[in-house]
Amino acid sequence: MFSYRRLLLLGFGFMGVSLLWGIYNAYVPIFLQAGRADYSSTAGVVGFGMGADTTGFIMTLDNIAALFILPFVGAYSDRIWTRWGRRKPFIAVGAPLALIGFIGIPMFVGGSLLLFMGAIFLTLFAMDLFRTPVVSLMPDITPSSKRSQANGMINLMGGIGGVLAFAVGGILFKVSIGAPFYFGGFAMLIACGIVLLFIKEPKPESVEPAEGKPGLIGSIKTIIKDGDKSALYLLGAIFFWFLGYNALEVFFTSFAVNVLGTDSGEATFLLAYFSLAIIITAPIAGIIGGKIGRKKTMIGGIIAFAILLAYGFFITTVLQAKIILPLCGVAWSMILVNSLPMVVDMAPQDRLGAYTGLYYLSSQTSAIVGPVLSGKIIDIFNNDYRTAFMYGAVTLLIALIFVIPIKRGEALAEGSKS
Repeated sequence: MFSYRRLLLLGFGFMGVSLLWGIYNAYVPIFLQAGRADYSSTAGVVGFGMGADTTGFIMTLDNIAALFILPFVGAYSDRIWTRWGRRKPFIAVGAPLALIGFIGIPMFVGGSLLLFMGAIFLTLFAMDLFRTPVVSLMPDITPSSKRSQANGMINLMGGIGGVLAFAVGGILFKVSIGAPFYFGGFAMLIACGIVLLFIKEPKPESVEPAEGKPGLIGSIKTIIKDGDKSALYLLGAIFFWFLGYNALEVFFTSFAVNVLGTDSGEATFLLAYFSLAIIITAPIAGIIGGKIGRKKTMIGGIIAFAILLAYGFFITTVLQAKIILPLCGVAWSMILVNSLPMVVDMAPQDRLGAYTGLYYLSSQTSAIVGPVLSGKIIDIFNNDYRTAFMYGAVTLLIALIFVIPIKRGEALAEGSKS
């Protein structure tokens, strides 16, 4: 039975994940680059003095780990059933481990690079253990006809996590560089605890042993052999629009510090404008997708986001950033809210975790390529962080080319099966 209350409770898990990643993506690039002669940073931050390209590579490590873990965890969670469910065991193990690694990151800034990277690796591994299972719970408990609306509510909670990361994190960063991490880590753990306590997983109609069900590789083969290439087109589109999104997410704080002249805390706070817009418009994006169609809604979002990023190249003031970022958040919510429901509604219902994994396979591959590519472009243009905006606009237009031929993935009628 569809329930907004249950979705809000499930949304705490997504909020916790978004909160942690928001803080990670905002401050780890600063820690890596602070200390470089041509890099401006908040006074008192002693980092490792790395270049933009090296930083871009390190910022892809979470995506490299995710590429090898998320899809397989999602597919494996389809194929098991325990007395705690099939998704919950991954959350119960991964969340506490992620807390330990995450609060360790700021402890080693400016000290041992080996220990700093060790804390990062533990965080990445632990988060990847439960990220796909948390997201897979949405289609598990929601009928196809309501998945855009449901994903809108989930992304609303994710947006709240982003605002907490950038607004509260920006304030706490002025207290100490560790404060945002302690706040984010414990908030994530509490949020995941709410999911474990209040969400009851529906038991599948039949539970086959792991070797008896098609997993990730089987799902990939199905998509490749399918005469209708809609799923392949959608995965390609996801890859390219995440290139644009990652360019904004990873390098915006560096852009704000070096071009707009803000300090690190204010630069991070500006990103709250982006996340706040997602909070407000994510449920609306889900409703629009349910009314006029997911594909049309995404096309509108892609075009708008591309135009806004192209204009971002010319931003010179903080005020302009405060105007552009919320508009980017509106456009991005139109894309993001409707894309995952399209993927899972192309899936057989016993492979929701596997197809959620394929969504992450595409987005994480993009997130691996994106920061390195945009970082290299920034270096080529003499560390001009504005070039990340124009690069993002181009990748979104390429994504549009992939979306146009898609024929499937719209909401199914109540009671229908994929």
